[in-house]
Amino acid sequence: MDKFFNSPWFVKIVSFFIALMLFMMVNYDNLTNQPVGVLPTVTPGTYTLEEVDVTAYYDEDRFAITEMTESVQVNLKGPQSSITLFQVTRPSYEVFADLTDREAGVHHISIEHRGFPNDVSVTIVPQFVRVVLQEKRTVSLPVEVDLVNRAEIAEGYSIGTPIVTPVNVEITAAEEFIDQVAIAKVYVDVKDADKTIEKSAPVKLYDHFGNELHLDIEPSVVDVRVPITSPYKEVPVKVTKQGELPEGVSINSITVDPKVVTIFGPQNVLNNISLIEGIILDLNEISQSQTVQLNVPRPRGVEKVDPEVVNVTIELSVEETLTIEDIPLEITGLPEGFTAEIITPENQVTDILVKGSRLLLDKLTTEDIQAFVDINQLSPGEHEVDIQIVGPQNLLFFTEIEKALIVVEEMEQEDQ
Repeated sequence: MDKFFNSPWFVKIVSFFIALMLFMMVNYDNLTNQPVGVLPTVTPGTYTLEEVDVTAYYDEDRFAITEMTESVQVNLKGPQSSITLFQVTRPSYEVFADLTDREAGVHHISIEHRGFPNDVSVTIVPQFVRVVLQEKRTVSLPVEVDLVNRAEIAEGYSIGTPIVTPVNVEITAAEEFIDQVAIAKVYVDVKDADKTIEKSAPVKLYDHFGNELHLDIEPSVVDVRVPITSPYKEVPVKVTKQGELPEGVSINSITVDPKVVTIFGPQNVLNNISLIEGIILDLNEISQSQTVQLNVPRPRGVEKVDPEVVNVTIELSVEETLTIEDIPLEITGLPEGFTAEIITPENQVTDILVKGSRLLLDKLTTEDIQAFVDINQLSPGEHEVDIQIVGPQNLLFFTEIEKALIVVEEMEQEDQ
């Protein structure tokens, strides 16, 4: 039963009977007052349709309409029954201007119609309209990115150069409208942004006065990438050696490229970082002069390190030895209120054996070497303390005596 009620035929049948009843109501007096055998007279009627849209037919690929009356008034006159039926059924009708065979220029076109009842006369006001056809033109225009809330980006972050894909859009319209176009824009809101923004955005056109224009754009939506860069800082890197080279081989030089990397992250994290450590050069894997790539560790809290890899070039040479005599032995780490004395070696000097490349050994002087014992946190009394050597990198240092005998004494306090 539902299918029957939803059927188009059901609607048409009901419409017909409603129209028939209306016809009978309108012509009831004429039908009842006519003599027998005489046909009833037809009652005339009128009906006016206001603001009926005018459809234009033209070569839309070549032309654009820049001026034309958009709507007209349609006056209907005919038998009241037909007028009433039209009002009730509202059949499909059309009012149009045919410009299919017209070229660019100004035309005065007669408005045509179709779809109205055959026994009803149709009068259109105005009957003729002025239509301006212009050749379409296509231009290419770069898309600019307008960043909204630029000043409200996340604290410490900065905005890079936006990238639009595609870079240009094509605008197709009548030449009159093309000449009005000043700029093509997309809008991206960067409020509170703390990472790169990637989104699709509609393209909008504006004239020289900032008024938006509604024209055909291809494509009408573009992809936009706005780099959002976190705070950054340049810091040096430190390569730490571990393991041992093959016997008889020494390091001539170690070169790190680059020596400085850029770290990105929150400002409070960057403030506490002055050096990147943890880059390990394993000497056990080095047997000849070569360049190796080592990963740069990312400190805790850092978002990115650039570059992530450094090149470390190691130059090796034959290992040689050199003895440097009588290097003074110093005491470091002496607490306040204490004294310390070196008992042995008696003369408080030591000889040092240095191993390394001839190039580095030839440059070495006594001023480059420091020999010392660290007595920090030692209690009063005698102590044997390791002798430590500090000198240029890539050289190995060995002392004649490994330990020194130290006496630590507390100073007597003067009476107040």
